[in-house]
Amino acid sequence: MSPRAGGGRATIVDVAARAGVSRQTVSRAINDLPGIREDTRQRVLEAAEELHYRPSRFGRGLVSAEPPTLGLLVDDLANAFFPEIARAVIREAAARSWNVVVAETGGAADPAAVGADLARRADALLGYGLPAPTGEAVPARMPLVALDAPAAGAGVVFDDTAALAELAAHLEAAEAGPVAMLDGQGAPGAPEHPSPRAARIRDVLAPRLGEVAIVPPGPGGVPGQLAEAAAREAGTLVCFHDVQALAVLQELRRAGRAVPEDVRVVGVDGLHLGTLVHPELTTLGVDREEVARHALDLVEGLFGGTIAPGSAAARRRVEYGLLRRQSA
Repeated sequence: MSPRAGGGRATIVDVAARAGVSRQTVSRAINDLPGIREDTRQRVLEAAEELHYRPSRFGRGLVSAEPPTLGLLVDDLANAFFPEIARAVIREAAARSWNVVVAETGGAADPAAVGADLARRADALLGYGLPAPTGEAVPARMPLVALDAPAAGAGVVFDDTAALAELAAHLEAAEAGPVAMLDGQGAPGAPEHPSPRAARIRDVLAPRLGEVAIVPPGPGGVPGQLAEAAAREAGTLVCFHDVQALAVLQELRRAGRAVPEDVRVVGVDGLHLGTLVHPELTTLGVDREEVARHALDLVEGLFGGTIAPGSAAARRRVEYGLLRRQSA
């Protein structure tokens, strides 16, 4: 542990304070860059040694010719949502001259190990299911930015409040009939234990549309969910994500059910794929480019010390929008 007030790993701010210089001067001294006097460089290096300071690889990339590497952790690249997020992050990173390494946890025997391995090859981590700081594998000073962030920590929050209210008003005006929510992550065969997303959609839609039946995943997959929804005479099917919704459209077509005349279908994610089917998929989507901009701004701020990990500034909000298309 570094001998700093309060304990914990020493930071570039601590070294700057000990040496009586700016953070930029510390970076220049440690990375052997020109522009500072030799006695100042030695004072900084001595302070760093006293504090057992280990410079961040991300910091070296920001102040030297070597571009920093951002690790992007996603769940499943077979789900088109994650490649779309990855594309937006890679393009935003390229505009900042950063490299990006992508890893997926879906299907991994030890998802935490995937994240830890990615941390060893990157200067900052961004994405889903991020590992906790553990010392050598994930240094305490490594910027960690979650996407679709939970209630705490640095990250980009996807806010569906306004979009779900708009969807409820739209379906109410269309007299869309009974609504069933086809869950994608709830307990199999247990509608009383829905996923957080399914429960939220139900709770927002129900006051305007009446009871929203949760149809849990089951051994029959999408056909089984559709059979249960049909038994409830659902007039609108809200799907957990767009990939599930596209499978629903396919199964309804096979069953001879017309969309939206017989049943309306709504997805979540706003995939471009939803515009390539007939009827085009009505869905809730977030602006991928806006997500990427906020996320990379947070990475920079966390490293530079302008954003504290537990502060309000460490959380950015991107709102879903209702994309009204032909399926609902």
